[in-house]
Amino acid sequence: MRVIQNKKRSGYQFIMGGCMFFVAAFVGKQVAFYGVGAMFLAIGAAYLRKAKGLQP
Repeated sequence: MRVIQNKKRSGYQFIMGGCMFFVAAFVGKQVAFYGVGAMFLAIGAAYLRKAKGLQP
């Protein structure tokens, strides 16, 4: 059976996860979480770009 992946939803979920890491970094005053949040935002943007078919 074939699994259909929704890249657009995954992209939005990665972006929301990145935002949550930014909030956790701000609340907990943990600098390392900013890097993880930025990484999640970048992955989410890549998934959204791939879902729109804008890959070069």
